[in-house]
Amino acid sequence: MTTTAQPTTAETSPAADRASSRVPRTVDVVVVGGGSAAETAGPRAAAAGLSVVVVEASLVGGECPFWACVPSKAMLLAGHAHRAGGSTDHDAAWSWALQRRREATAGLDDSGKVRGLADAGVELVRGWAEVERSPGGGGLVRVRRGASGPDDGPDDGPDDGAGEVEEIGWRTLVVATGSTPSAPPVDGLEDVPTWTSDEALTSDHRPASLVVLGGGAVGCELSQVYASFGVRTTLVETTPRLLASEQPSVGEAVEQALAGSGVDVRTGVTASRARTGGDGVVLELDDGSEVTGERVLLASGRRPRLECVQTQGLDVTDAGALAVDDRYRVLADGQPLDDVYAVGDVNGRAPYTHGANYQARVVADALTGHPRAGDETGMPRAVYTEPSVLATGLTAEGARDAGHEVVVAVQASHDTGRAHVERYDGPGTVELVVDAGTGVLLGASAVGPEADSWGGELVLAVRARLTVELLAEVVHPFPAWGELLLPAAESARDQVRERRGELPRPTQGAAEPAHAAG
Repeated sequence: MTTTAQPTTAETSPAADRASSRVPRTVDVVVVGGGSAAETAGPRAAAAGLSVVVVEASLVGGECPFWACVPSKAMLLAGHAHRAGGSTDHDAAWSWALQRRREATAGLDDSGKVRGLADAGVELVRGWAEVERSPGGGGLVRVRRGASGPDDGPDDGPDDGAGEVEEIGWRTLVVATGSTPSAPPVDGLEDVPTWTSDEALTSDHRPASLVVLGGGAVGCELSQVYASFGVRTTLVETTPRLLASEQPSVGEAVEQALAGSGVDVRTGVTASRARTGGDGVVLELDDGSEVTGERVLLASGRRPRLECVQTQGLDVTDAGALAVDDRYRVLADGQPLDDVYAVGDVNGRAPYTHGANYQARVVADALTGHPRAGDETGMPRAVYTEPSVLATGLTAEGARDAGHEVVVAVQASHDTGRAHVERYDGPGTVELVVDAGTGVLLGASAVGPEADSWGGELVLAVRARLTVELLAEVVHPFPAWGELLLPAAESARDQVRERRGELPRPTQGAAEPAHAAG
């Protein structure tokens, strides 16, 4: 098995002096990839007395703090503030948003994170890694140092022949190489100006117009960002609705919100051909229409970064991820390797930063002598548009596919005292998916202002497999957004009772807005 870390700055660790000796040393743990999973697992293993080396060729911290989550949220918040202020001075607002982004990403400076690893007793080796595993377990990592410069992004490769090589033996390997943007199969796309999401979130350029391919979380967020600053934005999504893996009400609410921000949303159509012309790019759609923009932003998905992994003998999923067991051990011919783990996007199980961090905690427990199985029940999924989205657990369709008979309860986000106080009458719902026999909450979604925060109660309820009987007894402060959960929980509870032949108790429903007004 051979695996390669991601590109990085030319900085090296104090161990560089030993590289010239070519005498391999052996450490307990090598983590290939210095993203959030490495920042979680590495210090925990080091605190238990293990020797840990993290190999990273780009910025420590990975995609999220520098090219993805953090800059995206900084730009979204700046865009929300700009729209709320009602100003039409998009140039000034854009300059302010860029400053917010630079501050949030520390100017693409990872020195603080580097110090954090060092303070935790974790050694950082900058460079590309090629990993070999011995038949009896353990193996060797060859790190080519100085293979790239500090301005290289996470998807740049090493310079051929650059840097000296250090060899390090390992007893346990953790593969945390992340994912990379994938381009959809559109004829001519390689010949027109495009951005990946990473490029869009590091560029200072504000195009006059933009076509976004992909209606998932990234496509929805970036569409709202650019539309907020006066960019004529068109979003093209192949499936019939945005956020197609969520409950239909979620995609419908976000589509309404994006349209209100000025985004031209096209769902149920596929880009078939790209060519230059018009504003810069013309995209021909399969319904016979065309959309134009200065450039195309590719937001149709990501794939596990396995180009440099020799997967022969390893199990790889249909999505191109390393297959793992419930302890995140890599599978070979269906059997787990006790000394090789894969966490984060590279295993495809929970492709979120918080998912990688959770998996890294499970792996750290195994490394320190406390093995346990991971349980991703209730893993949250968030979209930071305005209004924001928080979803967890199963959708109704997913629950039925899993063999559950379900009841579904829905509550409008504007129907509560907090919405009255904030004068919010925008789109959004709370939707609960409940097992009809047991009353256990199987899944939930919340769309509304700050739903990513107050919806956390739903994450706990799904993770703990609570019933709606209990959820309906939770008391929320008035007027708080969390009150939205009560009428939905009561409705689901009463549906379950009716299925059992029990007489439902009369409920008043969501009368809080009237109380607030009175």
